[in-house]
Amino acid sequence: MSVADDVKSRLDVLDVVSGYVALQKSGRNYKAICPFHNEKTPSFVVNPERQSWRCFGACATGGDVISFVMQWEKLDFGEAIRMLADRAGIVLSNRGDSSKVDAVFRANQVAATFFQDVLDSDENREATRYLIERGLDDHTIRAF
Repeated sequence: MSVADDVKSRLDVLDVVSGYVALQKSGRNYKAICPFHNEKTPSFVVNPERQSWRCFGACATGGDVISFVMQWEKLDFGEAIRMLADRAGIVLSNRGDSSKVDAVFRANQVAATFFQDVLDSDENREATRYLIERGLDDHTIRAF
């Protein structure tokens, strides 16, 4: 199970969203004025059975508990996961093994050097000329 799945299984979307938005029961769902745009009638719906939310108004967005926190708090996915994991009592381990990361970085450096050398070879002058004609300078060609 991924960390995101673990977070979603431990947190109820209704509990999280109601901490930010005043929800009113409407049948099986809960409604509110959308917190992401201005409106007069409620178009924001939380479905506890599906563990999802959706705006049926101007912004027409929706998702799960993670996407709601991302949008409300203006966080990227990793930051939202860390915040919600903390709220759910999930201890996140440092998954990155630095020796593996270093090995991958070195492999990418070797590959980049190889492709730069291939591009600089006499056999590939046509490709280099094409890139220059497209408006790319030497720095950009080397960087990418």
